[in-house]
Amino acid sequence: MRDLLKDPGAKEHGKLRVLRTVMARPGHQSELAKRAELSNATVSDAVQALRKAGIVTVLRTGRESLVSLAPTEGLAVGVELGYIKSIIVARRFHLSHEQARSEVLSVGAVDGPGVWVPRIVERIVGLAGEQPLDIATIGLGVPRMVDPRTLALTPPVLPPWREGDHPAAALEAGLHAALAAGGARAPFPRVLLDNDANLGALAESTYRHAGAEIVLFVKASTGIGMGLFIGGKLLRGRAGVAGELGHVVVEPGGAFCQCGGRGCLETVIGSAALLAQAEAGFAGQDRPRTLAELIEAARRGNAVGRRVLSEAGLNLGRAMGNLCNLINPDVVVIGGTLATAGELVLEACREGLRGSAMAAACRDGFQFVVHGLEHGVAHGALLLGIAGTTYKAGSSN
Repeated sequence: MRDLLKDPGAKEHGKLRVLRTVMARPGHQSELAKRAELSNATVSDAVQALRKAGIVTVLRTGRESLVSLAPTEGLAVGVELGYIKSIIVARRFHLSHEQARSEVLSVGAVDGPGVWVPRIVERIVGLAGEQPLDIATIGLGVPRMVDPRTLALTPPVLPPWREGDHPAAALEAGLHAALAAGGARAPFPRVLLDNDANLGALAESTYRHAGAEIVLFVKASTGIGMGLFIGGKLLRGRAGVAGELGHVVVEPGGAFCQCGGRGCLETVIGSAALLAQAEAGFAGQDRPRTLAELIEAARRGNAVGRRVLSEAGLNLGRAMGNLCNLINPDVVVIGGTLATAGELVLEACREGLRGSAMAAACRDGFQFVVHGLEHGVAHGALLLGIAGTTYKAGSSN
């Protein structure tokens, strides 16, 4: 499968692009043309060539032809490296995302690469089973800005990262060492890297909101990140800084933020801020130490916890409403740990959004939804690996 995904040169580029598009999600030829940004004629020629080679199957459904990948042994892997936990998903290219295998690990970026790399590598190889050489593509999502030109963390490098850290290179080296120790020889798959919220937007757009022109995905957990999927592409920005909603200033002169600013949204509704706000409502060892524990306490009726979460939802909704005025999205998806609080957060979030967004920005089919895709960021990382994105200097696509 790795050989099949190699860039064959300009003449065969369209065929490879169609193949990667089908690997991400099967579709009718007209849909594939839109997603691959190719002409209908180019897609038709590519599909016929792939069908003759036994790589895809074509099923006539009315006036359209549904194109799917033929059964294959190739394995696609996606990894979400969170602050304190990590998620791995893996599937054969011809299977749907619902059929992917997954692992949740209690290890994250705060543990350092000396800890998280070997743990994640071990589980990737474990998911591959007896055929680790079938691993053909790998994508990695991290909670930090990523320069799309270099796949390195965009300066300033903020905690838990340190200057010189390169998550993709570290995971790639660890995986290559593990495969080589098992007797494998190069070539090994390259690990592609992107911001976790970007990958959440990619997965939501691919699997749940395929017809939407603009999908805005907000990941509210330890920090506040946002991914923008516009017109079939992720909007990353020149240096990968697009979508840093958590560093929009909402309280001028407010608390200092680790980014060097003051009054950033993250200092108001990031997990550390919410835990500090809630401390007055708890005594001794009952004090929640994580956002998930705070949410659970609020569910049990803790009044301070409920108030803290409600105000967090209100502030987040206001920020998203202002974004709706700027970019007029079709869909706003809220994900991350904060979204698991359900109506404790969402009712106030909707109120804040309505209060700051123009009515015209939230009408005629506008959707505000909670992410319904389990392990969405990891699935987005898997899609990134399949896409095999080539980053070029000066490109934000």
